[in-house]
Amino acid sequence: MPRGTIKSGWTLTSTRGEKISAVEGMKLTPRMATALAESRGKTGDERRTLVKEQLAKTKRK
Repeated sequence: MPRGTIKSGWTLTSTRGEKISAVEGMKLTPRMATALAESRGKTGDERRTLVKEQLAKTKRK
């Protein structure tokens, strides 16, 4: 672990992220919720690629 790094002991999961966003008054659009649901269980790179594809489809319309 790099010097000066604090280990918090927890991971930011989708559920925790949703709770934090709810407190801030933010929520996913139905389109993004679908894109994220379709990408569950994939690596970060795979998820980013799927989200980019979804955004590209929207721009072409």
